[in-house]
Amino acid sequence: MLARFFSAALVLAAALPALAADDVPLPPLTPKGEYLVMTQDDATSSSKCIGNPATPMCAVETLLACFVRGKDHLCQSALGVAWDKVPDFVSKLDWPPVIYRVVRREVLDDRHFPWRPQRDMDWRPGELDLRAADIRIDLVRKECWEKVTVPCACEAPARGPRGATAYIVRHEKGRWAVVTWGSVY
Repeated sequence: MLARFFSAALVLAAALPALAADDVPLPPLTPKGEYLVMTQDDATSSSKCIGNPATPMCAVETLLACFVRGKDHLCQSALGVAWDKVPDFVSKLDWPPVIYRVVRREVLDDRHFPWRPQRDMDWRPGELDLRAADIRIDLVRKECWEKVTVPCACEAPARGPRGATAYIVRHEKGRWAVVTWGSVY
């Protein structure tokens, strides 16, 4: 009897993360050959939620807009932290428009973090960079130093290995926030 109880508890415990993952608005993978676009203004950008991190992808796209546009308020919104905690890098940014694709997305759990969660971040002192239930979204980007007329014609690779970046997004205070990001190795 006790063995059946533990077996049922294990099955239920294994099913709970899967049930919770269904509630998370993960972005669709971008089909090969197709790209999303981030430019200096909302009218010519693919995202319609810049500045409103209502989903994990909206938080990531708001951070991309912060970098491309060099707008402090977008960084603050994307990172979900008080203004005095935002790193002082925005005014130094000089990104051209970018095209990007979603190549991976998943709900993280403590069984398979992409790296060991151990560091805290300057803008979030005392917080780990990863927690169970955080969202990982990997983008491949290309920088467009020429005017973007046909997105797939933009061929310059972005900074970093293969231009792939993993963004870790966390739900907190009724919104999504990018808590860290880094090159995918």
